[in-house]
Amino acid sequence: MLRSNTEERVRKAEGLLGRLKKIRKFSGKYQIAPVREAKQVALEMQELASSLEEIPKPKNQDELIQSELKRRMNGEATYLEQGLSGRLYDFDTVIGLLGIPRKDIDSLRPWLEQNKEKTQDAIERLFHSRDIEGFELPLAEDVPSIRRQAEEFSSAHIQRYHKTLGKFLQGITNVGEFIRDINAVASTNERSYFQPLTNTLAIGIPAICYSTEDCTLHIKDREMIRLYGHEGMGHALNYMVTRSNSLPHFLTEDSALTVATAESVALHYENILLEDLRKSPETQRRLGIEHKFAGIYQEAKDTEQVGEYKRRLAYYSISVLSDKSLGEQQDPATLNRKVQRINEVAIDPSQAMGFVQSNRYNFDSEGNLNSSIVGELRYCARPVPRAIDEFSKKGIDYFGEGRSLIDSTMLKGLWTPIGFVDNARLVAEEYSSKK
Repeated sequence: MLRSNTEERVRKAEGLLGRLKKIRKFSGKYQIAPVREAKQVALEMQELASSLEEIPKPKNQDELIQSELKRRMNGEATYLEQGLSGRLYDFDTVIGLLGIPRKDIDSLRPWLEQNKEKTQDAIERLFHSRDIEGFELPLAEDVPSIRRQAEEFSSAHIQRYHKTLGKFLQGITNVGEFIRDINAVASTNERSYFQPLTNTLAIGIPAICYSTEDCTLHIKDREMIRLYGHEGMGHALNYMVTRSNSLPHFLTEDSALTVATAESVALHYENILLEDLRKSPETQRRLGIEHKFAGIYQEAKDTEQVGEYKRRLAYYSISVLSDKSLGEQQDPATLNRKVQRINEVAIDPSQAMGFVQSNRYNFDSEGNLNSSIVGELRYCARPVPRAIDEFSKKGIDYFGEGRSLIDSTMLKGLWTPIGFVDNARLVAEEYSSKK
C-alpha cells in the first residue's frame, strides 16, 4: 500500500506525463515545440521530483515508488530542458540522467578481454559450419506471386510457432497464459515488433523467410525462435503483464529512461526460450525441428556470442571516444590513442579506425561527444542479470520453483534500470520472509 501523499504525487505525475505526451505528439506533427507549455511541464516535473526524498536503497513498496518516481520526473524534465535550451551535457551528466550504472560501463573492457578469444572461436565455427555462398537468397518481394507465396508460407509457420510455444510456455511459467491474448501475424516490415494497442506481434517476413537456388521457400528457425523470445516473450509479455496489474500510471508509460530495461528483458527471453526448448525434445518435435535442433542451438549460441561481443565493443568504443583525459579531440595524436585503446580488445582493427574517424566531428564546442551517441550506452545496462542475482541471494532459483515469481516480477512494469533491480530485491526479500 502507498501512503496518501505518495498516491497524490503519483496522480500528479500522471497528469504531467499526459501533458508531456501531448507535447511530443504536437512536436512530431508540426516539427516545432510548444515552448511555453514544455517549459512549464519541465518546471512542474522538477518541483515534483524535489518534493520526493532521495532514497538510495528503498526498504518498502512506498519508498520504491517514491524513488522511481523521483528518477523518472528528473529524467523527463531534463530531456525536455535539453531540447528547449540546447544546453551542452558532458558524458557523466548523460549517463546519470539515463540511470546507466557506471559499473556496467566499467565492466565492458574486462568482458571484452575475457571473451575475445572465445568470440574468435565462435566466428570460426560459424564460418566452417555451413556453405554460405548462395545458401540463402533474398525474397523477390517485388513480384506479386512470390510475395503472396511468402506471406502464406511465413504465416503458416508463425501460427505453428505461436500455438506450440504458447502452450509450451503456459506449462513452465505463469506469465505464459498471457500469450493466448496475443495475435501473431506475418509482416512485410523487415523489423519485427509488438503493437500494444492491438496486442499484435508482427514477425517480419524478410527476417525469417528465404529462398534457395531451386526457388523453394524456407524458414530460418533460429531467427524465428530468437524473434519470438525477444519480441513475444520480452516486449509483448512486458506490456501484457504490466497492463494486467494495478500499477502506478507512470510505471505503465514507456520512456527513453526505461528502454534500456526493456531491451535487457527482451534479450533475456531471447536466450531463455532457446534454453527452454533445449530441455524439451517434445516441443522441438511439434515444431518440426528436433532433427536439426542441435545445429540450431550451436549456431544460436555462437551468433549470440558474436553479437554480444559486437554490442559491447560498440559501447566500449563510445566510452573511449568520450574520454577527455586522452587529449584534445581534434589532435591527431588523441585520435590515434583512442584507436589504439579500442584495438587492444577488438578482433578487426579496421573497425576502430572507422568508428573514430566517422565520429571525429560529433563533438560540441566543449569537447563532449554528442549526447545522442553517448545515450546509446543505455543499452549496456544489465538490470536483468542483477535482478536475477537478487533472487539468487535469497535462494530463489530461476530454473526452479522461482521461475514464475521471477518472470512476473521482471515483466511487470516499465522501470528504469536502477528501479528494476530495487523492485526485484524487495520482491525477493518479501518472498523469502514468507517461506
